[in-house]
Amino acid sequence: MGKHKRLTQAPGTPEERHSPPHSGIRGYFPPHSGAQVPQGESKMAAGPATHEGPKMAAATTPPAPHSPASPGGGWEPPPDVLQIMRALPTRDDLAAATRELHHSLSGEIQQVRQDVLGLTQRIVAVEGVHQAQADAIQAHSTQLTLHHTLLQTLTRQLEDLENRGRRNNIRIRGLPENERDSDDLHRILTNLFNFLLQKAPDAVVEMERWHRALRSRGPPGSPPRDVICCLLRFSVKEAIMAGARNKSALRFEGAKVELFQDVSLLTLHSRRALKPLTSALQQAGLQYRWIYPAGLQVRTPQGPVTVRGGDELPEFLSTLNLPPDTILEWPDPIRFLTSATQRPQRVPRQRRTPRGAAADGRFAQFDSQEA
Repeated sequence: MGKHKRLTQAPGTPEERHSPPHSGIRGYFPPHSGAQVPQGESKMAAGPATHEGPKMAAATTPPAPHSPASPGGGWEPPPDVLQIMRALPTRDDLAAATRELHHSLSGEIQQVRQDVLGLTQRIVAVEGVHQAQADAIQAHSTQLTLHHTLLQTLTRQLEDLENRGRRNNIRIRGLPENERDSDDLHRILTNLFNFLLQKAPDAVVEMERWHRALRSRGPPGSPPRDVICCLLRFSVKEAIMAGARNKSALRFEGAKVELFQDVSLLTLHSRRALKPLTSALQQAGLQYRWIYPAGLQVRTPQGPVTVRGGDELPEFLSTLNLPPDTILEWPDPIRFLTSATQRPQRVPRQRRTPRGAAADGRFAQFDSQEA
């Protein structure tokens, strides 16, 4: 017999050759008949079988790791796997769990539907109340706007009545306060009016009343107080105002004197608020005149243009080719009257008790104590 060849070892690293086989459940299952063997191992296994016979090939085939062989040659699963398989839920268990989940979800969904229905009803009720409140607020806003407009109209009418009561009044500004009494002031006014009327200084000018502005006299060097004079006849007053307008600079007794139509405080405030508009008209070279109680009329080649309130202001500015921001809003008389500060009132002093009454009171107290 010749020498036997040494068995060739399977390729691989030393760690792979000496590592113990992995334990697991796959070791208890038989290998698949159709499993593919690696190409290197198949050649190595086929080589010895060809040259050395089936005996050497059987010796080189390793046994299946941890493969418990039964006496009958079959394979039995371990007890723990059987217990796990017996514990798995069946189709009936899954159907029962599904029915229970369905009933639970159906009840919850029904409860959610009822809650949503209740919320829907409440939202509908809230929306109805909100709509009713919105309608009421709109009606109240309309009423307030109407009342404000009516109040403005009444205020302007009262302003017009007050100005009509002052239609014969002339306000004189700049007249020095050199008069000694009311008669002396009457003489000075008569000379001034006759000077404007181009009459004799001692000509009679009928006046109902005349006085300085109703405020205290200022310190020395302060401007003199205005003089308000009420003439008896409107025609005489208009003639005096026309004479003052014909003079560019009126000087009387060495002082510059100006004559104005006496108007109410509200009219004066409105004219001050319209100062930007009148300045723009003067810069544009447009002639204007005041309309009572509060309004402007401008003379143009196409005809007179009038404005009396804020609703006519945009069209008025557009017609005269003035910038829209010349004046932002028309003066509101209600705002002026409500924002005007009230004059401080004097606090009434307490009356002192007469001495006799106090003495009688003390004696009465003593008498009551003795009694």
